[in-house]
Amino acid sequence: MKTVRELRAIAFKSLRKHYFLNVVIVFVVSVLISGGYRYASEWDKNVDMAGSLRLNEPRKTNFEIIEDFLSGVDAIDVDLSPETTAEKYTKGYFSVFVNETTSSGSLGFGIINGINQIAFHGRVDRSIGIFIMTGLSALFWVFFKNLVLIGQCRYFIERRIYPETRADRLFFIFKTGHVRHTAWVMLVRSIRQTLWNITLIGGFYKRYEYLLIPYLLAENPNLTCKEAFKLSKELMNGYKRRAFRMDVSLLPYVLLDGFTFHMSSLLFLDPFREIIYAEMYMEQRAAKRTTMNLEFKLYDTLLAVNPEGLECYPDYVCPTRYHEQHKWLTTDWDRGYGGDTVILFFFFFSGIGWVWEVIFYLINDGEFINRGTMLGPWLPIYGLGGWIIIYLMRPLRKTPELMFAGATLACGSVEYFASWILEKLLKMRWWDYTGYFMNLNGRICLEGVLVFGFAGVTMTYFIAPVADNLLAKIPKRARKMICITLTVLFLADLAYSALHPNMGDGITGNFY
Repeated sequence: MKTVRELRAIAFKSLRKHYFLNVVIVFVVSVLISGGYRYASEWDKNVDMAGSLRLNEPRKTNFEIIEDFLSGVDAIDVDLSPETTAEKYTKGYFSVFVNETTSSGSLGFGIINGINQIAFHGRVDRSIGIFIMTGLSALFWVFFKNLVLIGQCRYFIERRIYPETRADRLFFIFKTGHVRHTAWVMLVRSIRQTLWNITLIGGFYKRYEYLLIPYLLAENPNLTCKEAFKLSKELMNGYKRRAFRMDVSLLPYVLLDGFTFHMSSLLFLDPFREIIYAEMYMEQRAAKRTTMNLEFKLYDTLLAVNPEGLECYPDYVCPTRYHEQHKWLTTDWDRGYGGDTVILFFFFFSGIGWVWEVIFYLINDGEFINRGTMLGPWLPIYGLGGWIIIYLMRPLRKTPELMFAGATLACGSVEYFASWILEKLLKMRWWDYTGYFMNLNGRICLEGVLVFGFAGVTMTYFIAPVADNLLAKIPKRARKMICITLTVLFLADLAYSALHPNMGDGITGNFY
């Protein structure tokens, strides 16, 4: 059995060998399972991996929700309110070290807040909105977030011995067709972990007992709920203390994470930890698979041995009928995108940006806000940024590091000059980063351009190829009509918005 130092050495080597993609994978997963700008480097995202029930709840911290609720029934009369934003040193993602205000992130607190709004504030509409968003968040968490975590486990298990493991392994469960079953197992795991957390010590113990359930499902999605819990318990029997020592050995990096405004977590700690966990699973699997007669349950021998020196897991080399029917999942990222795709991609990226910002404000503020200067469901700044990355930066695709740097620089420039132009022409700001760590005139900030950089890489190597495959299924005549219709509507909207730009609460701020 390898020592903690040996496991760390193996993880260091693996991280260096495939550094950039490992970082991007963990970043993408963190974006998918986190809300708003609470991205990859939040250490408390481990609560999700540990299995507790955590959802993104709008606006208020847990402390504020409880205070508001108790104040409504006159049960408490103390001032527990946190410092105001103006009293904070800074804002944004990089301010976690100096800003102690935390987001709720809890299904239970979401419900309490909803009851509080309807019972004590007469805000029936607000309460209904909170309940609806909490319910949608719960469904999203059960049927997407948990399953993406399993896909991440699958990616790192394969990456150990298959150097060209692809990013689409994140959606491994969706490709195998075991969505409902694995979602149920992960839901039961989360409920049990949450209940055990009430006992504090029990929650700490069960975290390690349930630790390998996502990895077991990543190897064999057919495992029943009872089998998954039993196997994880048996594999971790006698191994919990060692896993705890491994986590303790990472504490210096956790401290460094705070001093680096969470950059060290994003660029090192998160992927390093995932590699270690995958190595721990495979070690325990190798040690107990035969002695415990688990060959029929942990049957994927190719995860431990690469018999022919293959670059990718064999289901890519010899695709099954299922994979033949789902060719839209392939990721030929070095392709050219010509013809009407130029137009379709502009509207695709503009629409994605609009949906992203609307959902962000819907979840965090509990209300629908049509973001941007225009009336239609598009944000041209996202379309322009995506178009630049896909078309003008094609020579950088063969080097992901250069693509990241180029996307960061390009999107940061587009955002800065778009802000400057809108402010000079219309005397308004549609976004403002004043107070964020390393911001430039409030138009851009470090965390924002880094997010754009990682998003650009994700778009280049996964989203754009998949979108192109899907668009190719549309008949040419229909594609032409779609292009003409969207272009006419966009130009009409642009002409109208030039005279009557979209403004209002949550959209603009007047700085003159």
